[in-house]
Amino acid sequence: MRESVCRVVVLCGVSLALFLPTAAFGAQSVKLPPPSYKGNVSVETAIRSMKSIRNFSNAPLNLQQISQLLWAANGRLPTDAVTGATMKVTPSAGGLYPIEIFLLTGKDTVEGLPAGIYMYKPDANSLLLVDSGDKRNLLAYASLSQMWLTRAPATIVIAGAFGRTTSRYANRGIQYVFIEAGNSNQNIYLQAAAMKLAVGTVGAFDDAQVSGVLKLPSDIKPLLIVPVGKQAGPGA
Repeated sequence: MRESVCRVVVLCGVSLALFLPTAAFGAQSVKLPPPSYKGNVSVETAIRSMKSIRNFSNAPLNLQQISQLLWAANGRLPTDAVTGATMKVTPSAGGLYPIEIFLLTGKDTVEGLPAGIYMYKPDANSLLLVDSGDKRNLLAYASLSQMWLTRAPATIVIAGAFGRTTSRYANRGIQYVFIEAGNSNQNIYLQAAAMKLAVGTVGAFDDAQVSGVLKLPSDIKPLLIVPVGKQAGPGA
């Protein structure tokens, strides 16, 4: 009996290891600077400034900018002093929060952050290394060879764990995940506009290939690819 139980535990552990990103096993963690909750640009100004671009400059970003963008995408709000409730920056059906955010960087494209793929951890406002090295080329090829993506110093990928929502809302939950992904994307655009950064959004890609590049577990699916950086000048 004991041998059978041990065999089951070992098999379950092996199966879990096959589907979890390497970051889940204590890989490098990067604590991000705390995000700011107050800016100098009104919502109306940010909306007027929003636009999608493809011509990024090679100017690097810094960790403060990355922290602000990732917080806008899927960050935590300060805990309510009365109720003790903790919420995120986007509304979520049933408070289930199925969105997961990943970041891809190149060598020296984000100051103080080695090239790699990172998973954003909103509870700690930190990054967990999923895989090291510049994978932006691989992501561009997986995005139907849209090689302009490689020019952005940082690329945010919005992904969804559909099971978190469909477990309660069945097939209707699929729509809720897409709605939340759209809210996250809009937040990135607004935050980038407030910081005078440029953004693009890509929805045309091979899901399986992108999942392979990001080493996504089987229950998390890529939804949107959002390159971000500074816009190149007219002569670039």
